[in-house]
Amino acid sequence: MYKLRFYFVLLALFFLAQSCEKEKKKPGLPTDGDGNTYDTIVLGTQVWLTENLKTTKYNDGYPIPLAEEDESWTSTGRAAYCWYQNNPDYKDTYGAIYNYYAAQLHEYICPVGYHVPTEEEWETLIDYFNNSSSDVEESFKAINAGWRAWDGSFTLTSYESWWIYSLNGYRITNTYWNITTMPKKTGLSIRCVKNK
Repeated sequence: MYKLRFYFVLLALFFLAQSCEKEKKKPGLPTDGDGNTYDTIVLGTQVWLTENLKTTKYNDGYPIPLAEEDESWTSTGRAAYCWYQNNPDYKDTYGAIYNYYAAQLHEYICPVGYHVPTEEEWETLIDYFNNSSSDVEESFKAINAGWRAWDGSFTLTSYESWWIYSLNGYRITNTYWNITTMPKKTGLSIRCVKNK
């Protein structure tokens, strides 16, 4: 009798733990390879994540290499990520910093159904902001997350920069919403947009 009660209690605890895990994942929201969920916002004809990407895995579960040391950051010719100042405590505030090569895996690094935006998709967003009130732009929640230079050093600026899916190494900043070219070993944030 006691064995039966013991197994019943174990079974109840198991199901309770499972339900707590499901609540943590917020069903219906985009989920990255680590299981992080993201709120979204509709801006014009597009659906964007409201925060920077913070995954350490592609959406198929394959790990993205972590490059903390300056030498490993500057010498890699493949996808890599790090945290601002190599401090994982910044994960939830700023998201991760990714190099160009990681951003070019645009459909695998973002949650399934989302991708790293193209220049045209950023221009659509900028046009929407230009024809809307300032509180609409604020709803995008651009924060100054900092970036990593091609020599491995970190910089915190008064603006945010994100990678654009492009063969040219383009980035966009929210200072004047301008698009510029950056060295491919630069580390920037990624903000994902929903597939059409």
